Amino acid sequence: MTLTWLGRVSRAGLAAWLGLAGIALPAGAAPSQGERLYTGAIPLPARIWGHERDLPPEASRCTNCHVRSATPAAASAPATVVGPELSAAALSALRSRRGGPPTRFDAVSLCRLLRSGVDPAEIVVPRVMPRYTVSDAQCRALWQHLASAKR
Repeated sequence: MTLTWLGRVSRAGLAAWLGLAGIALPAGAAPSQGERLYTGAIPLPARIWGHERDLPPEASRCTNCHVRSATPAAASAPATVVGPELSAAALSALRSRRGGPPTRFDAVSLCRLLRSGVDPAEIVVPRVMPRYTVSDAQCRALWQHLASAKR
């Protein structure tokens, strides 16, 4: 088979197919599902604890309150960072959070936090942090994206 068919396939289509096949694209390739979830390109339903209606998609993006890396080049960094940094180093560091015992995040504890608002130290985060309706696959993708963030 020749590679001429590639000329007819869009980059996004190729990226999607390669992603489904488990093949990683080189740097500069289409954003991962985790990155699209983080930036809000794929919206996640969420609501503020105690409220009955979901937030509008633009109000529940991770980038509204968090930066992924401590580098000043984070173009998506909000003007005022409300939540903690979400880099691999920040998430995996063993430290005391909100007065609780030293803990670190992993994929399971991140998913628990997103769904229930309870962090690894069994502390409920402030209610301003939305509670998300997120699948296990979406959680894994988001964790993989965040865990790859370098300082």
